[in-house]
Amino acid sequence: MDYLALYEKARTHKGSLAGFYHHNVRVDTDTGPVLVRTRGPGAESMDLTLWPESSVLEAVQPYVSRAPRLLHASADPEFQIHEFVEGCLVDEVSPGSDTPLPQTVLDGLERLFCEMLRVPVTALPPVPSDWPGDGDTKAFALRLLACVREIRSRADSSLEGLYQDLDIPADPCGPLSERAVAELSGRPFRLLHADIHRKNMILGKEAVVFLDWELALWGDPVYDLADHLHKTVHNVSDRHRVLAGWERAAPAECRLGWQDDLEFYLAYEETKSAVVDTVRWGRRIALAPTAHERLTLAGELRHKLIRASPHWDRAWSPQAPEIVDAALHRLGPGVG
Repeated sequence: MDYLALYEKARTHKGSLAGFYHHNVRVDTDTGPVLVRTRGPGAESMDLTLWPESSVLEAVQPYVSRAPRLLHASADPEFQIHEFVEGCLVDEVSPGSDTPLPQTVLDGLERLFCEMLRVPVTALPPVPSDWPGDGDTKAFALRLLACVREIRSRADSSLEGLYQDLDIPADPCGPLSERAVAELSGRPFRLLHADIHRKNMILGKEAVVFLDWELALWGDPVYDLADHLHKTVHNVSDRHRVLAGWERAAPAECRLGWQDDLEFYLAYEETKSAVVDTVRWGRRIALAPTAHERLTLAGELRHKLIRASPHWDRAWSPQAPEIVDAALHRLGPGVG
């Protein structure tokens, strides 16, 4: 298979499948379709990352049964070729909490957690020398919070103005940092996917496959569960079944104090969402072509900020029209 030719063919393709950091293009070959995956130009990093995705996929292949198979990875030019997974995104089958997840997906989630929690660290790429030590969940949580602080601090003048207009503190993580040090229980580190949600799951005829391993981490296994719950938003029944499945999948040492610490990581996710989505939704509002679309997006951002504000020990009051005005003023055409 001429991998470089597949890459060149993908470059000329006008459309791509969903992906924030990557462009994903299906390319047909004589032996069947493949997925060519390239870095998206100018995608601003909003997440903590540890390893190249290709290294993770190579490492987990003997242990995780429902990850896409890596066929080739190139550093220059930078691209990957994955097996093409037939099926539909779970987001298309169950677009929100109003639609229950198929049992196949719930079973697949439990199986994924079970398999990831048993991947030995010796099978994974090396972690950086300054990475928190195994079991130091407090240091792991502080590393997550440092990422949010870095995103907040690198704002240019227009984004800083928007943060201030929306009453988002310069240090959005102060109270959570205190909670991390005071409250978190120690647990052994495990492999984390750190991005399991409806658009990263493909439902085939018999099983679900989990995509996009670019944010995989070595850390507190409870964080992976919280990240999934925050990004997926289950109905009450599905949430209960996911929690029960994770509890069955996790070894006893990974479950120490997990229910209390899950609440901490959910608070972290709400805080991170407020900081990151002020940027993403603010830009979307500024570019939206109609007043109705701007108000809809502002309502979504308002909900995110309301959920985060208790973690800042403050009441949060701006309404959707005020958010629209701030975004247009700070990020409108020709600004930022």
